[in-house]
Amino acid sequence: MAEQNMTQLTLAASGWKQHRRLPNTLWSWWRLERMAIRSQGQYRGNFLVGMLGGVTYQGIQVAFLAILLERFDLIGGWDFHEIGLLFGIRLAAHALYVMPFNPVSSVDRMIRLGDFDRVLLRPVNLFIQVITRRFAIMSVGDGAIGVCALIGFSLYSPVHWTPIKVAYLLLAVVAGGLVETAIQTFIASFAFTVTSTGGFAIFTDVLFTQFGSYPLTIFGRIGVWVLTFGFPIAFVSYLPTSVLLGRSTEVPIWHPLVYISPLLGIGLFALSVWVFTVRSHKYVSPSGGTE
Repeated sequence: MAEQNMTQLTLAASGWKQHRRLPNTLWSWWRLERMAIRSQGQYRGNFLVGMLGGVTYQGIQVAFLAILLERFDLIGGWDFHEIGLLFGIRLAAHALYVMPFNPVSSVDRMIRLGDFDRVLLRPVNLFIQVITRRFAIMSVGDGAIGVCALIGFSLYSPVHWTPIKVAYLLLAVVAGGLVETAIQTFIASFAFTVTSTGGFAIFTDVLFTQFGSYPLTIFGRIGVWVLTFGFPIAFVSYLPTSVLLGRSTEVPIWHPLVYISPLLGIGLFALSVWVFTVRSHKYVSPSGGTE
């Protein structure tokens, strides 16, 4: 069994080398993701119900925000249109995470059931296989609400849009989605040595949902530092939104860092995938054997 696991890891490593070039990796991801989407699309009733579930779940958050701001004109000195832009960026960034990357949160279950054995036998990047293992139907609803919220709140925000600001907005959405993906990937990487990481994944999702939709200055200076450097929620939407609204000077951290905050998402995502790949070498099949 030990020799079998070593053989599997060798195949996985060769697969990683074969697809280490970005175009090949993206092509592999698209082919597998398309197959996952088509497999879910076979059951149209289930697909429709799942999509409506995602729309309802995210729609409730939009409604709650509207009710809250109708009751309180300002939150942390931000009005409805400013918080709306922040919320739109966070929701779109979350959709960017949940649509292609959501399966990474179920790695611990794959390992317990022995499904990860099949991943190691295929000459395709491990991470690509994990995130294309299935397609979350509810994520379609998340994506629809995310795009609508981003466009709607952006149009009614006090930002004077220029091509540079639009480009910064799109970069912020992509980077925010990669930050959330990176955190979930870091958590999933510990599944190779810890029995279950599902609780941590859910806890992380709740933190992003509960704290990511509001200006973090309401938590005070210490709160901003904790949610920036302790747990990088601020990088998802708060910091880039502050730049777009001209409020970067209100953030109690180094100002240049606020402006370049979207770059963290890209770097953090790359680091998390590398950590995931390295820690996958500690995998031991539940059927027995050692690495």
